[in-house]
Amino acid sequence: MEKKGALLFIFGATGDLATRKILPALQQWDGEDLPFARIWCIGRRSLDTRGYCRLVEKKGGYHLSEPLRTRIGYHRLEFDDPWAYADLRDRCDTEPAVDGRRLFFLAVKPEAFVTIATRLHQAGLFVSGDSNHRLLFEKPFGESRTSAEEIQARLMTLADEEQVYRIDHYLGKEMIRNVLAIRFANRIFSESWNGRAIETVEISSIETAGAEERFEYYDRAGAINDMVQSHLLQMLALVAMAAPDNFEAEPVRRRKIDILHHVGLAPDRPPVLGQYRGYGPEGFASTTETYVEAALRVDTGQWPDTVFVLRTGKKMGEKRTEIRLRYRPNSMCLNCSEVVTAEANELVIEVYPREGVLFRFNSKVPGYGYALEPVLARYCHSCRVEGDMPEAYVKLLKDALAGDKTLFAGFAELLVQWRIADRIRGAARIRGAARGQSPVIYEPGAMTVSGEGGAG
Repeated sequence: MEKKGALLFIFGATGDLATRKILPALQQWDGEDLPFARIWCIGRRSLDTRGYCRLVEKKGGYHLSEPLRTRIGYHRLEFDDPWAYADLRDRCDTEPAVDGRRLFFLAVKPEAFVTIATRLHQAGLFVSGDSNHRLLFEKPFGESRTSAEEIQARLMTLADEEQVYRIDHYLGKEMIRNVLAIRFANRIFSESWNGRAIETVEISSIETAGAEERFEYYDRAGAINDMVQSHLLQMLALVAMAAPDNFEAEPVRRRKIDILHHVGLAPDRPPVLGQYRGYGPEGFASTTETYVEAALRVDTGQWPDTVFVLRTGKKMGEKRTEIRLRYRPNSMCLNCSEVVTAEANELVIEVYPREGVLFRFNSKVPGYGYALEPVLARYCHSCRVEGDMPEAYVKLLKDALAGDKTLFAGFAELLVQWRIADRIRGAARIRGAARGQSPVIYEPGAMTVSGEGGAG
């Protein structure tokens, strides 16, 4: 008897996210007994299944495995065409080996979320209150706090909150999930994980690529919506939150919301917005930011005087994602008449391109004296895995199928993130207006961008 499995529906299946992230993740998962009886790839292009598979392989630069290829079905559909949804429903009803579980992955623009959910509901493909039917929304969830609230209000007429999964794929990355283990499973760090010991926390995600093929989306979103509102603030929450009662979904989410409510702008360091020179088509004028640097404070007793710096940018000098904790400087008294200054310790959680941990501490220079020098201890997490590292989307899809919402953003969490993002945007625009230039223009290949228009 054929083994039963779930149905996965991918809307926006011809886009970059589906072809370069979701399908490769499914291919990796295929080696672990993929639980989907059928994967419906849904787009607006006039393709058949064979043509769609060729498109995926061309765009992604890889070959689909035969077991995965046999599960894929392509369905052409205009998002607001009720008859096309009825046709999809009829095709699904003929599947002989499905078990009732349905994941609807909406890898589309936020303005299409409600339209697709409404048509799915009307066609009977998605049933309100059925815990086996789940809607997965790729970020950004809206384009502002107001639009996010509007989308949520309309979705709640079609679905229960427990059926909604808001994806931030950074939360599925190995080293982001490792943050909590590093924090709470190591006494050497857990007892010094506070503002009395840590001076600054820098959370950076920069890349060498520009907007390019994502230009239409990116010019509307900008770096604040694309990276700060979602990925970077989620990383900050994991670093700064208090210890949860346990590591299940709700306790972790409550701690993240609690800490995000205490995040504000550092009063003496206004945000910097930048745009790389050559952004957009020739002659195109835009004020969309491609670089953001924002200094924040966390107003709790755990983090007195610690500065949290969020930094993201396109067309930078390297591609790197990391969390860098810089401890307060220390000194060593030799005999109370001679003091040796020690360099600040650093803990770096490396997310990309290397996955691992780097710890910088002080040691005595070999010899008869007590001169100090910084030395490095490095752990390579990715070196321990044979073959490819686990894809973030594999973990997220597995959790969604299992009903585990630990790595998905709740709506209350999302609203707090939008509030912080709006404050950063507002403060940066005020500064830019005062200087007569916003955003700052920087040269491709820069490592940082200063608020005075210079780049380093």
